Amino acid sequence: MYTPKEVYAHFQKHAIEEKLSASLGNKVTILPGSIQNLKSTKRSSIYQIQLQKNTDIYPIIFKIYHSTKYKNEIEINVYSQAYPVLKDFLPEMYLMEKIGSDTWVFMEFVRQIRGQLTFTPKHFDYIIPTLAKLHAHTFEGNFKKEKNIFQSWFPLYSSPKMKKDREKFITNTVTFLDRAKKDKQLKDIIKPHYKSLTTLYRTGPDFFPELLDSGSSITHGDLHMQNICSKDVSKNEPWEIQFIDWESAKYSPTWFDMIVLVEILLGFRKDWQKNAEEIRTHTVDVYTKEMKKYGIEFSTKPIHLYKMAYLQRTLEKGLHTQLRRIFDNRGGELLPYHLEKISTWGSELGIYK
Repeated sequence: MYTPKEVYAHFQKHAIEEKLSASLGNKVTILPGSIQNLKSTKRSSIYQIQLQKNTDIYPIIFKIYHSTKYKNEIEINVYSQAYPVLKDFLPEMYLMEKIGSDTWVFMEFVRQIRGQLTFTPKHFDYIIPTLAKLHAHTFEGNFKKEKNIFQSWFPLYSSPKMKKDREKFITNTVTFLDRAKKDKQLKDIIKPHYKSLTTLYRTGPDFFPELLDSGSSITHGDLHMQNICSKDVSKNEPWEIQFIDWESAKYSPTWFDMIVLVEILLGFRKDWQKNAEEIRTHTVDVYTKEMKKYGIEFSTKPIHLYKMAYLQRTLEKGLHTQLRRIFDNRGGELLPYHLEKISTWGSELGIYK
């Protein structure tokens, strides 16, 4: 991580003010005292900086992607190569620079929904229309029309590579289940599910052909509230949404995004769980109607596709993540929720015995 002083020195060295001015079509000045580090990890560092244009001052985001991480390449390519296709769903891109082995991106500052308001289930109605628009915009044939943009780098859920990754996760999950069955903390939780789960895992890694047949699109893959932004959340109508942090994007069944947006949040929000069935039924209905506006209808019952997507995602990765977090002493609070849903929805859909 660079200090603000070091960041400004790099800006001067690489003539960033001049390049931003050319990109924006107006002379801008970077205010050195405004440089603020928001987050730094091994993968990337994020800074907020202030630009001055005439008498106006406004914030932008400066993000450094450190080279060696594969997922960085996906997000960098979303912002560069796929920008013409996805610009309606992204912050505005101002400048991208390759500096040594790092990639620098300067983009519009957009406010996360998280922190702007107290999020309630009714607010799903204001996000889902944009999500459906993203999915419809890149659904099946629309995605294939842009194959020259995506084919060399964009992950495809149905590809041999991604299927092999799912098989690897499943193998590791079964190993974790074996370990959990002997663990004092976990054995009573895992024991009622162990035999059915290990039997079920032998039929993977893809548990629902109907889900794959229902249609794929570009999915964001990590639609938590901190990755959903909007300039104005004051109106009781669909918000203008920008999605950030596209490292988990892939071409996959559309319903996966609804699972992260709605069901994973339901799992954490215990105060919502007494109304969970009403919330998920309503959001599925909203999403289905929005997709229908674009001429996309589902032959399998939408609430079943939703549950299939949850089970597929949980079996291929979610259960593994929760068990690993517990073994690493880093939480794992969704484990009971996952196990209950695998049991009840798996039985309902005929895969869990």
